[in-house]
Amino acid sequence: MSIARNLGGLLELVRYAVRYQFLYRFNLFMGIVLIGVQIYLLTVVWKAAYGGREDVDGIAIGQLLTYITLANLQVFFLRQELDGGIESRIRQGQIGFDLSRPVGYPLQLFASGLGDMIGKLPLLAVAFPVAFIAGELRPPATVEAGVGYAVALVLAWVVSMLLNVLIGLVAFWTLEMNGFRMIYRLVGNFATGALIPLWFMPDGLRTVIEVLPFQAIAFVPVSIYVGEPATGSVWTALLLQGFWVGALALVIRWVWSQAFRHAVIQGG
Repeated sequence: MSIARNLGGLLELVRYAVRYQFLYRFNLFMGIVLIGVQIYLLTVVWKAAYGGREDVDGIAIGQLLTYITLANLQVFFLRQELDGGIESRIRQGQIGFDLSRPVGYPLQLFASGLGDMIGKLPLLAVAFPVAFIAGELRPPATVEAGVGYAVALVLAWVVSMLLNVLIGLVAFWTLEMNGFRMIYRLVGNFATGALIPLWFMPDGLRTVIEVLPFQAIAFVPVSIYVGEPATGSVWTALLLQGFWVGALALVIRWVWSQAFRHAVIQGG
């Protein structure tokens, strides 16, 4: 079945995910408050680390504070919870209904992730003032940086969603995901570069992180915004994100083919 023939069903999944977000508005608002506190604390720490200097290794204090503020706000809004939904539906046996639909399961997850993001958008009206007060936000370094960041933000969302789907598919082999998910989030939160930009990481650690996809979620897009693209230019930075989108999509395609066979064997 083509996407066009099933567009109505996909849009309904998007609408459902949007409505689901508004069922838990209080949790989202509390999340905004907590991310505001985190941004404030990181701002204080990094100001102290600079020790009154205007720049360190070519990165001005203003650029860094803008980076820290925007990166942490971005990571909060790009965070996906699809893995928990996959695990829950497998545990409850509802995954059979998902597999029987004419639209492929990974595409259903993409629609749900899109709905989650759309449901969070109205809260930006609250989040940006909180981030501005807690940290420091400045306009993009140049017009090119602003346009590049807008494209990079979309790619960052896709990378975040694909990673979360990939982790969620592990539930087809193991129903206990808490430990695995904890490791993923611990590594992921650090490797995005939202807490410590890759500019300031030791060479060995930076080399390891640069071969992982997590930097495409925060460091790459926000480095474009502040005028210090991760790869030296806006376009090569976007190409790096595009590479990870393609690579993760291929990996998910293969993993899903294996998971689907596993599910059929389990039910057979």
